[in-house]
Amino acid sequence: MSCSRCKGCMVEDFLLDMEDSSGPMWLQAWRCMNCGNVTESVLQRNRQAQEATSKCNAPSSKREIQPSSIEGIADLAA
Repeated sequence: MSCSRCKGCMVEDFLLDMEDSSGPMWLQAWRCMNCGNVTESVLQRNRQAQEATSKCNAPSSKREIQPSSIEGIADLAA
């Protein structure tokens, strides 16, 4: 398995979950030997959800200039 960040070698690692006492305390994960990137199923789901949210909320590349803002800039320049 290779790292998605740097293409380095991934090794199996175990993470201790200190917050969630309702589930397993130890989580199996993969850690990159080069950059330290961690891949684990819950982290992957959260990262995918965050990417989907950021794509939906991304501002459009076109910006409309409001007439009041142009007058405000002209006042500042004067």
